[in-house]
Amino acid sequence: MNLWRRPDLSSLHIENWAGEFTIFQRESGKTHFLNEMGLRILTILDQSPTSLDTLCQKLSKYFTVQPDSQFSEQIARTLRRYEALGLVEEVIKNE
Repeated sequence: MNLWRRPDLSSLHIENWAGEFTIFQRESGKTHFLNEMGLRILTILDQSPTSLDTLCQKLSKYFTVQPDSQFSEQIARTLRRYEALGLVEEVIKNE
């Protein structure tokens, strides 16, 4: 099972703009624009490494949405985008 994590949320400067968030990533010098779900993903992953399934369960509970396969695929795509931006990293866990 692979896990996802946010190496250090404290290294990001986060501003709330009426439910939309700007995130300045000090190490890259880039600013990213996220909605509430995007920020919640980073917050959950900052707490501890989390599998895609667990992340989807937590998000669906928080936002009261049904965790179907389409939702899971969207979260997986978001994680890959965040990985490309250096916001999260995948941790390979040997079972």
